[in-house]
Amino acid sequence: MPFLRFVGFSIVRAWQGFWRNAMMSLAATATVILMLVLLSALFIVITGLNSGLEFIESKVAVTAQLVDNLSDENRDELIAEVEAYPGVASVDYVSPAQAMARLRAFYQESGRELDLGATNSPIELFGSLEISLTDPDASGDVGASLAAHDDVERVLTKQAEYDTLLGIINVIRTVGLVGIGLVGLTVLFMIINTIRIAVYSRANEIEIMRLVGASDSFIRWPFILEGILCGLVGALVTIVLVAIVWDPIQPAMVTIFQMPTAVSTQFLTTLSVLLLGVGLGVGALGSWISVRSYLSAVH
Repeated sequence: MPFLRFVGFSIVRAWQGFWRNAMMSLAATATVILMLVLLSALFIVITGLNSGLEFIESKVAVTAQLVDNLSDENRDELIAEVEAYPGVASVDYVSPAQAMARLRAFYQESGRELDLGATNSPIELFGSLEISLTDPDASGDVGASLAAHDDVERVLTKQAEYDTLLGIINVIRTVGLVGIGLVGLTVLFMIINTIRIAVYSRANEIEIMRLVGASDSFIRWPFILEGILCGLVGALVTIVLVAIVWDPIQPAMVTIFQMPTAVSTQFLTTLSVLLLGVGLGVGALGSWISVRSYLSAVH
């Protein structure tokens, strides 16, 4: 029962303190919202790019164009050799006839018809090996080994596209984290100053509470809850903003990032929990630092 009274007292005092310094509290809350909006944007973009990276990883393969008139025996030996390479999952042989069938199917899917010329003479396509990988990073070594093989005319990989996207993700992640870190420090500064003003405005009250035997925890928690309230309001406002713009975001994420799983309710729930946790954490940390420094100074 005393514990419940203490919790009720702390919540009431935190609410009163929040509105007693309304301008500073609202400024701190607005800064929390700014930080969390930036965090939401970074989380969505990074998740989208990671999903796109996974999509490319699933498509990263090595295609080896075989020399003309390669015998079946030599082709089978080459396939067995490639299957033994590290990082190779499977090797499929695509004959010239199969390549032509794929080309015709591609034109049909796009609503066009393959034009082979006035004489309808056959187009000579090449046979190739399509090599699936267990590790996208292995495409470079596999491609280099195949390029040096006498039975291989040319090697095609998607390693360049993979490396480019990976570099973009690393740059965006670094820049975004630095930006959020700077905004986070600003939020901490705002909350620390807000709580510090609240503490100094109630210095006489705190002194009286000390004289009647109040513990530091009894004095500290209303102020900590006041900072948590700033973070909570900021997080809830940001979650509402994300929910409002969520419908327009979903098709863009599917189209741009190839991430249908990321637009699920689970993704939005994860983002909401992240925002709520960061908002509460920053509010609690800022207020704890402010109150701790004050109590340490007056001891």
